[in-house]
Amino acid sequence: MREFNLRMLDGKELHCYEWTAVTKPQAVLQLVHGSAEHLRRYDKFAKHMNENGIIVVGDDHRGHGYTADLSKKELGYFANHHGWEKIVDDEKLVNDYIHKTWPTLPVFMLGHSMGSFMVRTYAIKYSKTIQGLIIMGTAENPRFLVDLGYFVALMHQIFKGAKTPDVSIWKQSYKPLNKKFRHLPDSNGQEWLTRDLEVQKAFAKDPLTKQVFTTSAFKDMFYGISYNQKKRNIKLMREDLPILIMSGTDDPVGNYGKYPQKVYNKFSKLNYPVEIKLYPDSRHEILNDLDYKEVEKDIVNFINQNLE
Repeated sequence: MREFNLRMLDGKELHCYEWTAVTKPQAVLQLVHGSAEHLRRYDKFAKHMNENGIIVVGDDHRGHGYTADLSKKELGYFANHHGWEKIVDDEKLVNDYIHKTWPTLPVFMLGHSMGSFMVRTYAIKYSKTIQGLIIMGTAENPRFLVDLGYFVALMHQIFKGAKTPDVSIWKQSYKPLNKKFRHLPDSNGQEWLTRDLEVQKAFAKDPLTKQVFTTSAFKDMFYGISYNQKKRNIKLMREDLPILIMSGTDDPVGNYGKYPQKVYNKFSKLNYPVEIKLYPDSRHEILNDLDYKEVEKDIVNFINQNLE
């Protein structure tokens, strides 16, 4: 793994990673991580992709991992204004880097959790830059709740400041995710992520995970979720973009398989070449759950089937 920085349009330095231990590369996978985590958590997955001829490139988003300047209280913060547009457009610059570095290889994009929302927006704006799209751990929340969340976060930003962690919204959005699993023996609060206890423990101990989003970041994310749900926006994607939706049936973010199915149905009705795979009993992080080998195999197969 090589680490490096890319300078964004506004001068922000994005901390990036690439896994290139591939003799005869067949494709590049641009990896977009979720909220309150960072890309180093995907090291095992990226190495497994390398073993299958796939280069992996990605970044720590603004407000995350080693991109966040802790001295400026940036953990959980994107920007005062237009934060969603910035983090999505950052991915376009990462994509530009990939195409410049490997001009002959097809580029696929995978987004997990919040990253799934980011790549859905990305595909609406820049679908011609990717060969295929993998949407993992996504949701299709009720519009009135998303719009209400946006309004509340906006008001909180106005009255509390853009960098203030919004604990009240966190209690209504993130905290309930572990409700189904809190009765388990020795619950650590991270059971909703995966059935793998070691992954739970590592996440709980990681100082660059679990951050509470700021008022502005919650506002930005709600904006992005709402933007993705509008059919007039979805129709801006190129019609022949191959799409794979993946989720665990025990993932609370996806309402236990119901929300990913709604996304699939919406894309299908708009005649996109979309398929869905739900993994029984897997939770939110299917790449870190007990069936991860099956998930990886399905990703490799999707990429190989859409190389041309």
